[in-house]
Amino acid sequence: MRRKYNWLKMMASLISIFTLATCKIPYEPKLKPSDTNSLVVEGYIDGAIPMTIKLSRTRMLTNGDTAARIYELGAKVIVEDDKQNSYPLSEMGNGIYSSLYILPLTAGNLYRLHIFTTENEEYLSDFVPFRPSPPIDSIGWNLKDDGVQIYVNTHDPSDTTRYYRWEYSETWQYHTEYSSSYEYDPVNVVVIPRAQQIYYCWQTDSSTSILLGSSAKLSSDVINEMPLVYIQPHDERLSDEYSIWVKQYALDQNGYNYWLAMQSNTESVGSIFDPQPNETVGNIHCVTNPAELVVGYINAGNTVEKRVFIYNSSIPSGWNIPLYCPIKNVPDIPDSLKYYFSSLYTPIELIGPPPAYSGSTPDCVDCRTHGGVTIEPSFWP
Repeated sequence: MRRKYNWLKMMASLISIFTLATCKIPYEPKLKPSDTNSLVVEGYIDGAIPMTIKLSRTRMLTNGDTAARIYELGAKVIVEDDKQNSYPLSEMGNGIYSSLYILPLTAGNLYRLHIFTTENEEYLSDFVPFRPSPPIDSIGWNLKDDGVQIYVNTHDPSDTTRYYRWEYSETWQYHTEYSSSYEYDPVNVVVIPRAQQIYYCWQTDSSTSILLGSSAKLSSDVINEMPLVYIQPHDERLSDEYSIWVKQYALDQNGYNYWLAMQSNTESVGSIFDPQPNETVGNIHCVTNPAELVVGYINAGNTVEKRVFIYNSSIPSGWNIPLYCPIKNVPDIPDSLKYYFSSLYTPIELIGPPPAYSGSTPDCVDCRTHGGVTIEPSFWP
């Protein structure tokens, strides 16, 4: 009897644990009306390239919300230092403000942003030190779980940087199964020589995750194999040629903590064991309304960049999984051409006699169906 009682008690405990683990309570922060129209400031006071600041406004999100981003237009944006120098930025549209040239920023000076809006609101960031980033030592990769892990290495011999952030843009060249020499002219119901190649395409994507690294707990300022992007096995990005461009920022400790909190809010929320969203406080303040929340953190320094290429021939064979690409021979008569080449197939080449055109499905012939463009990037080798 006692054994049966213990068994029932154990089952009740397990059910309680399961119930707690599966019960999720949505986090719905209570927002004041003023919190849904906060200024968002994105950018970095950069002394290495013409700098850009983006201004927008927060808004309330609803289910199925597809409304456009609210840009802050007509603002006056100025970079100031602690030596009374100022550098106004030019408005470029869509909330973008640029210096148009490399600003003569100096290591040892302190810098801040000064913003005036068309609603007569004034904003100031805290003064921050100018922190040049050390060079990127290398961008490498290794095999991981049959995929490819790309990483970055850097170090600061002076041991003064310690806090880093990275962004990247990746571009890849890929090609289709078949190269097409012909295209269908629906107006005249004929097949004609192709004017533009559709065999090779290039596609570009940018990082969306917040990528941070710190050597603060290490004896030397070294970042070794910081993961940037993982490419799944057989991903099209590595089917031919791939390039990744990496930009590195030097942060101060407060800036690093700000981005760490943003990372937690945007990437770690999802289960009952993850931290709940928190109000991330930056270093930008509204002078005319001190109670207003401003989103963003401004750092200053020289960014550094590096680009590398990875070729399909460098990774193990068997990476690509071929598509099912059927071949259809279409007689050179109007009814057949119209039926098959209007949407079902894309012409490839002239065959015969009797005269006909081979064709295959668009995704096997036209690289644009995969989302890329046929214009080769200027930096491509």
